[in-house]
Amino acid sequence: MTELRKVIVVGAGIGGLTAAIALQRAGWKVKVFEAAQALRTGGAGLSVMANAMAALHSIDAHVPVEQAGQVIQHFFFKKQNGDLIASMPIHEIGEQLGHPNVNIQRPLLLRALAQQLTPDTLTTGLRCVSYAHRPDGVRVSFEDDSTHEADLLIGADGLNSVIRQQMLGETPTRPSGYIAWLAVTPLSHPVMTEGYVAHYWGRGKRFGLCDVGDGQAYWWGTCNHGNAADAALSISKQEVLSACTGWAPEVIAAVEATPESVILKMHAQDREPVEQFCDGHVVLLGDAAHPMLPSLGQGAAQAIEDAVVLAGHLARTPDLRTALARYQACRHPRANAVVNAARFMSGIEQAESRFGCWLREWYFRLTPQSSFRKKNIDILSFEPSA
Repeated sequence: MTELRKVIVVGAGIGGLTAAIALQRAGWKVKVFEAAQALRTGGAGLSVMANAMAALHSIDAHVPVEQAGQVIQHFFFKKQNGDLIASMPIHEIGEQLGHPNVNIQRPLLLRALAQQLTPDTLTTGLRCVSYAHRPDGVRVSFEDDSTHEADLLIGADGLNSVIRQQMLGETPTRPSGYIAWLAVTPLSHPVMTEGYVAHYWGRGKRFGLCDVGDGQAYWWGTCNHGNAADAALSISKQEVLSACTGWAPEVIAAVEATPESVILKMHAQDREPVEQFCDGHVVLLGDAAHPMLPSLGQGAAQAIEDAVVLAGHLARTPDLRTALARYQACRHPRANAVVNAARFMSGIEQAESRFGCWLREWYFRLTPQSSFRKKNIDILSFEPSA
C-alpha cells in the first residue's frame, strides 16, 4: 500500500483551512498548525463571493459556509446621506454564475471550514519559526523546539508570514493612506432588509453596512490619515461617531449599537505583487502570497481559489515540483491582477477632493448596468480546472 503524502499547513485562516480540506479529500495526510491558542472567535465580517463559493463547491465544502452566512440580495453605492448613486446586480450575477455571493461573520466561516476536517488535524498554540529543505521534502521548526517533516509545506500564515519572509526576504508592506474600523453588531433598521449591502461614500471616508444574517450587521468605516499606521494603535467609539457625523441614519445607528470593545481598528495594507509563490517543496497562498486592500472584497476569495487550485494541481500532477510550478504560473497572474485592481479601486473610493468625488459619483451614475455586470463577472467567475 502506498504511503499517503504528508503536508504541513502553517496558519488556520481561511486559505489554510480550505487547503487542508481540499488535500484531505485528495488523499493527503494533513496537519495544520496555528500560532494562536484557538481559532479566531472575535473579529468582524467578510464577503465570500461567487468565485470563492464556486471553488468551495468544487471540493464539496460550500454548504456549511452558505448555511452560516447570508446571501447578498441587494448591493448599493450611496452618498454619505443615504441617497442612491447606483445599484450593482450582484445577486443576478450570482444566479447567472450558479453560485451565491455570501456575507458571513469571520468566526462562523472559520468554524464552517474547520468542522469539515478530520479529527486531530488542527494543532493550535504552536508557532512556526522556520523551514529547511530536505532532498524529498521539508523540515518545519516550531517555537517549542519541536520539528515536523512532510513532503510539502504550505505557508498560509497571513500578512506577516514567517514562511514568506524566509522565502522572499523582507518585502515591505505598502500603506493605503487610511485607517479602517470594523465590527459586527445586532441591528434592526428599516433600511436593513434581508441580504442588504451598501457602500456609503464621502470625502476621504466611506462606510459599509452588510446583513450577515440572524439579525447581525457587519459594518466597516474608513478615513484617510497622514499617519495611518500610528493612528491604528488606539481606538474609541467616539472617533468613529465623529468621523460619520451627519451620515445616513442607518450608519449612525449601526455604530451606536456597537459596544466599543468589539470594534477593531486597522491600518489597511498590501504588498507589491511578486511572481514567486514557491521554493522547493514550500508554497505560499492567500495573504502570505498576495495581500490586498479590501476594496473588492476579494481577499478571502483569492485565498480560497489558491487553495483549491493548488490541491487540483497536486492531485493531477504526480511530480510535486511540477505541480507547484503549474500552481504558481496559474495563480500569480490572476491574484496579482486582483491586488492591483483593489488598490486602484481603493484610490477611487478614498477620493478626497470635491472634483474627484463628483467624478466618481457621476461615473457610477452613468455607467450602464451591462458594463458593471461584465466587470464583475470577470472577477466573480472561477473554473476549478484553472
